Amino acid sequence: MALNNPIIAVERITSIVKLDPNGDALMTLRMAEFIEAITLQVNQNIPTSGTGSPEGIVTAEPFKQYLDTAAAAGSNLYIKKTGSGSTGWQLV
Repeated sequence: MALNNPIIAVERITSIVKLDPNGDALMTLRMAEFIEAITLQVNQNIPTSGTGSPEGIVTAEPFKQYLDTAAAAGSNLYIKKTGSGSTGWQLV
């Protein structure tokens, strides 16, 4: 899995093994932050699917994937290249 910001992820991973001098509350908080960051990254990499082109219809952030379930193999995967609205999709 590729991370957008591996330096932050490494800092969070190393923080997980450190224990708070007063108990494990710090570790629990850091673990929750780590899990949230990983969950966000995984969810961003799960393709959205539907029938037809997503252009002008599906709103997403750049790098999101879209799978056209009605298209022939080889012409069914789109990547969001630009913008945060519903335009900027490119067939790959």
